[in-house]
Amino acid sequence: MSMASNQDFELVDYSVVVKGHARLVGRWRWEIYRAGRKTPIDRSADQFATIGAANRAGKEALRSLLNTLGIA
Repeated sequence: MSMASNQDFELVDYSVVVKGHARLVGRWRWEIYRAGRKTPIDRSADQFATIGAANRAGKEALRSLLNTLGIA
């Protein structure tokens, strides 16, 4: 069994998910997932006050990651 390299994945194999802390209002974080993985490959260190702010920051982080991997 061979491991897939980053180049074996396509743009559609990556997604941003925004998650909130159930007990704390205004505590949103983004996570980046790759197809076939149950755990995120990256996540925000910062917390955001709104879902929208976390989503925008997550999409920017995904663009940067994809550029680094040579996918986008």
